Amino acid sequence: MASMTDFRALCVELIDALQYHREQTRPINKTTKILDRARTALAQPEPQEPTDKDLIELFNENDWNYISPETFLDIAHSVLKLR
Repeated sequence: MASMTDFRALCVELIDALQYHREQTRPINKTTKILDRARTALAQPEPQEPTDKDLIELFNENDWNYISPETFLDIAHSVLKLR
């Protein structure tokens, strides 16, 4: 089975390569902007999955009384795995 690509590590490698290229040649304004945008994006934390507490709050807010909270959690976890 093929392993999943670590996109964050790949972006860091790309930033390093662009930075090296920029230092070896005359700085290009567009490259500088791309490097700055990539660094900013990588500095952001990765989105976190909702906790069971978050999911139960969603369940309670929507008053889904025709299924149990446990069934709702099972469904929600199944959907999150499909993403």
